[in-house]
Amino acid sequence: MAALAGVWKRKRDDLKVKRNALFETYTKDFQNFHLAREIKALDDEIADCTQHVEAERRAEQRAAFPASKLVTTPK
Repeated sequence: MAALAGVWKRKRDDLKVKRNALFETYTKDFQNFHLAREIKALDDEIADCTQHVEAERRAEQRAAFPASKLVTTPK
């Protein structure tokens, strides 16, 4: 499972590099709405990758600590 999280992290990092480069260009020309749409699409993909990374991390934690060993505290 850790390999899958690594793939998602790598994809997210690649997307962040593209997004940051576009944003740098966009900050010099706020009227370029085409760039804004591209940045938004990249932000959505980054969020999706982040969700996958988090899900993989939770799955790893569940596998490492079986439910019988988890201690819950009353609220």
